[in-house]
Amino acid sequence: MTRQAGALQGWILTTAPWMTVFGVVLLSPVLPFMMKDFAHLPNAQLLVTTVLAGPAVIIALLSPFVGVLVRKFGRKHSLMAAIVVYAIAGSAPFWLNDIYHIIASRMIVGATEAILTAVATVLTVDYFSGRARERWLAFQFGSASVIAVFAFGLGGALGGLASGWHTPFLVYGSMILLLPLFFFFLWEPTNPVDQFTEGARASGAFPWRNIAPLWVMTMFASIAFYVVPVQLSFVLNSRGFTTPESIGFASAIANLGVPLGSYLFQAFARQPVMRLLTCGLVLFAGGFAIVSAAASPQVTVVGAFIACVGGGLVIPLHLTWIMSRLPFEQRGLGSGGFAGAFYIGQFFSPVIAGVLAAGLGGLDAAIGIFGWTAGAAALIALVCSLTPLGGTIRLELAEAQ
Repeated sequence: MTRQAGALQGWILTTAPWMTVFGVVLLSPVLPFMMKDFAHLPNAQLLVTTVLAGPAVIIALLSPFVGVLVRKFGRKHSLMAAIVVYAIAGSAPFWLNDIYHIIASRMIVGATEAILTAVATVLTVDYFSGRARERWLAFQFGSASVIAVFAFGLGGALGGLASGWHTPFLVYGSMILLLPLFFFFLWEPTNPVDQFTEGARASGAFPWRNIAPLWVMTMFASIAFYVVPVQLSFVLNSRGFTTPESIGFASAIANLGVPLGSYLFQAFARQPVMRLLTCGLVLFAGGFAIVSAAASPQVTVVGAFIACVGGGLVIPLHLTWIMSRLPFEQRGLGSGGFAGAFYIGQFFSPVIAGVLAAGLGGLDAAIGIFGWTAGAAALIALVCSLTPLGGTIRLELAEAQ
């Protein structure tokens, strides 16, 4: 008898992407203060940025191979092993003072996050079909965004305690409490719950030509998405917010835009894909323009909020677009490729912002370039949406059973 997944399984799988959120936003409010402690080191800016974005490199490198791991050890066992290592390596920097040791522990965290994100997505697609699948995929991203809002505030509050920027790392260890839920309420699927959708015919060969361009688009969307989580703390600090608490609270408000964008995706998912993509890119462009031009931290937060709405719309759009076109046996590679592209974007976002800031004389101008680029991409998407082919591309999801 085939087991039937319900809301409990959906909620449990939703917690896995939360852990990758903590990997970035929990530390963002304390980055300026970590920078002060390591300012005496050569390349301090690069080292501290690597603490935040370094795991993304490991995620990007390993994510395409998660499908192989899943086939060898199974979805459930891989997920459970990853959370144990995540909790140990994630909390280690609380006791570490050498930044190179901290970076090493963060790389291990990145390896576990590659497994957590990809396997959780694959299990969601395996357990659910049609509208239910669409809702849970959107909810994973949307709820992770709500958690991000909480994490910004939590990171700022913990950063103000006696141990300073070390304290937020303890939150990673608390994730081990989720292990019993994974053990008792998840199972290894043997068959998909629905037949292949129109765009996902069973085939021995992976449809690289159709999926690889979507991975590339995901990477560029991720570069734009991570401008706010990574750079906002520095912008706010330069515009008058000087404590971890104030930076964390302002960042939390800005990131409320992400779950709103995710809700908009779920509400309008049946619209043509290019139309949704155009809307998301326009929001990116407008938000970055405001952040770049703002003089006060309050207006900066408004612009960041608008950009976050765009991110909340665009990222689940790409994920659902990819997964709706793959059969059961190819979803591990599809999900791993999406995660790899997403985290390549996460890594390159601060690198590109740093290069632009150095060349243009400041972070404000760099964010302005992100805005102009998003605006140009929105124009291209708009033109594509007006063509006969672009106007008919929709997410191919079967109706829920």
